[in-house]
Amino acid sequence: MTKILRFTSAPVAMLLVLILVITTVSGVTALFTHYFPAIPPSSTMTTTCSNQSPPYPSLVSDPTTVAERSSGQVSFRCSDTDPAFTISGGVFSAVPFFHYSDGTAFGPPYATLWIYQSDGTTTTGPCSGRDAARQLDDGGTEADMAAHSYNYCAEYVNVGSAGLASFVVYWYRGYLTNFLFGHTAPAVPTPATMTTTCANAALIANPSAVDPGSTGQISFQCSDTTPAFTISGGTFSAIPYFDGSGFAAPYTTLWIYQSDGGTTTGGCSGRTGARQLTSGVTAADIAPFNYNYCAEYANVGGGGLPAFYVSWTTT
Repeated sequence: MTKILRFTSAPVAMLLVLILVITTVSGVTALFTHYFPAIPPSSTMTTTCSNQSPPYPSLVSDPTTVAERSSGQVSFRCSDTDPAFTISGGVFSAVPFFHYSDGTAFGPPYATLWIYQSDGTTTTGPCSGRDAARQLDDGGTEADMAAHSYNYCAEYVNVGSAGLASFVVYWYRGYLTNFLFGHTAPAVPTPATMTTTCANAALIANPSAVDPGSTGQISFQCSDTTPAFTISGGTFSAIPYFDGSGFAAPYTTLWIYQSDGGTTTGGCSGRTGARQLTSGVTAADIAPFNYNYCAEYANVGGGGLPAFYVSWTTT
């Protein structure tokens, strides 16, 4: 008859278990541990325009300007002949980190950032429809990117007057380990424009009448609340024509000035942003502000000041 031993108390059971453990490990001595390194792929991911190497170049954009309030996409590459980066020798995995150049998070008006095959058959249009397109995730692994040359494609929505800001992209093999290279995408401005609310219409004068025999200056603008014209989106060059338009004595000189500047009265030359105009000569790099005209005159006759016009052209 087989007898089944029963533990009559918890301390006895615990003692037997402890003896068993000691017996099992008795005589075991730890020797050493081996750690096996990660083995990188033989494939490579390279660029010709890293922002970490002299002369610290930026990518180039296509297009180079974007219209205010527009939505669309812009591409970035090293140059007209070089892609942003190239993967060779097989698939390659890497982690991108990207943000605006001032350190703030990548966001509006940019919506998404992609890469695509730069020498593919579809390299224009929406980013998602381009060859080998994949949307980048900030800090996320882009696994097994195929061996191609790649450019960036960024989508944007409702651009403001300042255009698209510069941003940077840094690539690593792992999460913030084994740095590969960095790229700087340049700012993409809105195109400069010169506009008016009263084209081919009469300006209003201030003052509205001048005394015979007087000398002074007179201002012209579209209305009491709107300037003669506005430069937006950057500096703008244009050519004014007013010879033969009626601009003659007693007028002496014609100027433009910043209509909402700090000094908008007194001598034309002393007004904010004042610039004297010469008919047929380019007024180069006019700063982006609102402008009115200021005309100087001397010794007004009985007929007052004659009517005249100014026509603007640009190339």
